[in-house]
Amino acid sequence: MRLTLHLAAADDFPAYAQLTRQARMRTWRKTYPHLDEAQVTAELGGWLREPRTNGEIRERACRYEGVTADEPWTAVIFARTLLPLVQLPPAGYFNDPQRSSFVLDPRPLPDPVAAAALVLARYLAAFGPASRRDVAAWAGVAQRDFAEALTRLPIVTHRDERGSELLDLPDQPLPPASTRLPVCLLARWDQPLLAYADRDRIIPPAVQPLKLTLSGDQTVTVDGRVAASWQLERGRVAARLTVTPHVEIARAARVEIRTEATRTARFVEPGARSCEVRIG
Repeated sequence: MRLTLHLAAADDFPAYAQLTRQARMRTWRKTYPHLDEAQVTAELGGWLREPRTNGEIRERACRYEGVTADEPWTAVIFARTLLPLVQLPPAGYFNDPQRSSFVLDPRPLPDPVAAAALVLARYLAAFGPASRRDVAAWAGVAQRDFAEALTRLPIVTHRDERGSELLDLPDQPLPPASTRLPVCLLARWDQPLLAYADRDRIIPPAVQPLKLTLSGDQTVTVDGRVAASWQLERGRVAARLTVTPHVEIARAARVEIRTEATRTARFVEPGARSCEVRIG
């Protein structure tokens, strides 16, 4: 999804791979109309039954006419668009070419509509009610890629305050608007930050210029919206969790942040003899 690394349930991965390649394959076919899609897929698929690094994939893909190494990711995306590739452990770091290797998932890809229906059901179970635009933006595909899938699921609809249609699965909990939400410490690029096309739902306009979803800062939500970032440092015997507010935070919320931050630090660093929390 979005050509970045994601964790997915192993049984669901073929559906995610099939859905997210649809939009990219439309571009692939326009960019490389002179190539035989079936032949290239078979050749690269056979070669990628063995683990390959991004550098090796780049070199191999550049053998095809029209695939250049001028931009370092063009050739890699050429292969990843055609084939469902998984990264083997140990994962290493994003820019560590010595450890990252990829291999073909040998399972057949499901029918595109069936794939879209499964992904849509997974999305709505986690993030519904949401709009068609929300789910398309989250998956990195076009809204039309979900059009037929919507007819295969028992979808219910709602309206938001502006009258926009929102989709959901039936019998899902709908807590009242007055429900108090607890403070949460979210991980880097946590999915709730990326789940909606309208980021105002969770990131206030005053915080959006910080581009926390690009930098990957770990965030703190207060009453369901991002209010701060947090960072954990581990010393020889102690752990220190620092919270940096981005908006004005009430005294009562600071107390709750401190409690949750202490709990999080102890969870992340169970071997630390002590945990200190600092709120800027």
